[in-house]
Amino acid sequence: MDRILINDDILKYAQMYEQAFRGYQLDVPTKLRNIKVKLDTYNVDNHLSQNVLDEYKAYVEEIANDYDNAADKTKNLLILQPQHFQDYIDKYEGVAFQHVELDKELVYHKQVGGKRPGPKKKKFWELIVDAMHYEKIVRPIMIPIIEAMGIRTCVYCNMQYALTIDHSKGLYELDHRFPKSKYPYLCTTFYNLQPSCPTCNHGKNAATADFGLYTIDSNELHPFHLLSNSHLYLRKRRFNPKYINIHLVSSDVHNLTNCQLAKTHEKDFMIDSAYAAVKDVAEETIWRCKAYDDTYKNLFIKNFPELYNKDALHRFVFGTYSDDKNVHCRPLTKLIRDIEKDMGVIIETV
Repeated sequence: MDRILINDDILKYAQMYEQAFRGYQLDVPTKLRNIKVKLDTYNVDNHLSQNVLDEYKAYVEEIANDYDNAADKTKNLLILQPQHFQDYIDKYEGVAFQHVELDKELVYHKQVGGKRPGPKKKKFWELIVDAMHYEKIVRPIMIPIIEAMGIRTCVYCNMQYALTIDHSKGLYELDHRFPKSKYPYLCTTFYNLQPSCPTCNHGKNAATADFGLYTIDSNELHPFHLLSNSHLYLRKRRFNPKYINIHLVSSDVHNLTNCQLAKTHEKDFMIDSAYAAVKDVAEETIWRCKAYDDTYKNLFIKNFPELYNKDALHRFVFGTYSDDKNVHCRPLTKLIRDIEKDMGVIIETV
């Protein structure tokens, strides 16, 4: 639920992704242009008027050109940065392609003989995604990059690991912030692929997420705060978990954009309802915040002097990392860190 700043390290990861993808030598632009040939060949079955057919072909041609973007290599579709997404969306949803229906089923092949002879159909967006090789190529490339970046949890909820089970193997789940069924040209864009848990990914389905993982603005790194009302729990030593009510709020109540984003994010991913199931974690964190003193520090130094540093001590006391930049490393880190901030807990090295 925190953002990642697009710095030199992230730019290198994006470059690694692009180099690995192009290393397959797939010639995506040619495969995209083959769709145009199929549209011409089978238009007798698809019944598109000439003007509409030309729009479909121009749509594909535009993606083929943007894939490499000879005019500006930094804006090619593989590494297009989020601040440029809207320019491309406006173009593809513009008047030049007003008759293009991405969900329209089109005949792209006719099978003669075999078990299922006859015309084969796919939706237009599926033809584009197939030509861009999302299903076969992206995940194998992204897995080592995600691991190197230290992203292990769902970027939407931070409650679960961003893993799914496929053929008895644990694999990273990737969500398209801008879904491929509506924005097929972004299906392989590095910055549009956001690690997520199956619950958030499937719940979001074909909707667009307002929350984007990456930003070029260092002031946008922490848009949310998980408020647990620890002061009500501690007041008059009630120690009753019923007073712990975890709510997702804006980290800056004066920022109207963030406030609206927090409301939308909570609604889209049911954050408050999900976090109601982990009140015990919040309660234990409050205990640790209240009880933390030099005894913890001295015990750790005595038993693990060779490991002693701020982050190791924080992991010993709270079971998670001390730096906000590691919020994606372990589930519930965001909740624990926000409770610490609310209670003013600061762990320092000697």
